Amino acid sequence: MATRFRLRDHVYAHRGLWAKDTHPENSLEAILAAGGAGLGCELDVRPAACGTPVVFHDAKLDRMTDTSGLVAGLSAEEITSLPLKGGGTIPTLEQVLDAWTFDTPILIELKIDGETDAEGFTALCAELVERFQGKAAMMSFSRRALSAIPDDIMKGALILPSELSEDITLQALVSTSAALRPDYIGAHTSDAQAVVTNASDYGLPVAIYTVSNAEMAEQLSALPVAQIFEGFDPAFAGHAR
Repeated sequence: MATRFRLRDHVYAHRGLWAKDTHPENSLEAILAAGGAGLGCELDVRPAACGTPVVFHDAKLDRMTDTSGLVAGLSAEEITSLPLKGGGTIPTLEQVLDAWTFDTPILIELKIDGETDAEGFTALCAELVERFQGKAAMMSFSRRALSAIPDDIMKGALILPSELSEDITLQALVSTSAALRPDYIGAHTSDAQAVVTNASDYGLPVAIYTVSNAEMAEQLSALPVAQIFEGFDPAFAGHAR
């Protein structure tokens, strides 16, 4: 069974500790590089045509590989055999959990879109996480997915930037997320201060995505948040607390 952890004890490499020309985002190599550097790791999973959770952010293969089409259009075996642009391996979630031997946590974001069966895919991922012996949490923007995560697994409710949510306030976004009884809230850097204020009403810690430079990391270090960062030296990312 995956173990729970204190969110703010770690900083998290967004899609792994990646480098475009050697081990791209969400590659197995980037993910393991994060653990090897003593960092937590955030990664994305979505279903292949066979339903197997594969580690890939986009719905389409085009940006990260030389193949066109949807991730959901190929089997896991076909997807994991594709070379990533710049090198590196596309893993399944099971392969990542089998390879993760570090004492730092993994944040697993469930990508739910198109015709994805939110409940069914969440159940498949949860089965793998329940067998995992390290620190892990599942999280999603999808409320259906969040509701399907078993109570014994740590979970995070992700919310979109408030500037993209014209018909609902940030306070309401946090409130409706808190109603799902998550272990933490994940919010955009632009909402950091306000989310901390609102989430504290529910006793929920906050993770902030995506911290993209050292200056931003320094500014956020004054807030009680866990930073999910990318694109700069992790030595400058938010300090563990």
